[in-house]
This record gives sequence, structure tokens and C-alpha cells, in this order.
Amino acid sequence: MTAQQIVDREILYEQSYVLNELIRVNDSLWDKIENSTELDEVYEWWLVTPYMAELLKENGEVIFADYDCYWWGRTTTGQALYMDWVIQEIARQTER
Repeated sequence: MTAQQIVDREILYEQSYVLNELIRVNDSLWDKIENSTELDEVYEWWLVTPYMAELLKENGEVIFADYDCYWWGRTTTGQALYMDWVIQEIARQTER
């Protein structure tokens, strides 16, 4: 699968407003976010499939799983999703 195909199939919707509001209302949600450190600055939140969440988590990405949903905390911004290093890496991994 190419990086663009991965984005088209596995990354569903940008939901920064939703997650930022959830966290604002209940800041204890940060305790449930996986692979997050104090140095991580999440610029965007994306709703992803469970499969994509697992791949992203395996590659050290910030993941929030709750409410039967999975969100990726994207720590980059300003370019197309398929151009992110982690998406390119997942494309290489899924080729094998």
C-alpha cells in the first residue's frame, strides 16, 4: 500500500476541535494518551481506524483510545498527511 492509500483508507477525519474540547473539560484524559511525553506538542488530532492506531502506536506516535474511538495526535503540521515520516514508514512496513 502506498502512503496515499494508507491515508485514504485508515485516517478518517480531522477532529482537533473535538479532542481539544474533551481535554479542556477533563484534563485527566491526558493520563489515557499513549506514547505522549511532556515534550510532545500535538498540533492536530485525527480519527483513525483501530488498525492504523496500532501501527502508529508501534511507531511511537501519540494515540488516544476511548469512547470506542482511536485518535492520532499528530505532532507535525503544514504538509499533506501522506508526506509525514511516520506515514511513509508505515507504507514501507506494510509493503513487506
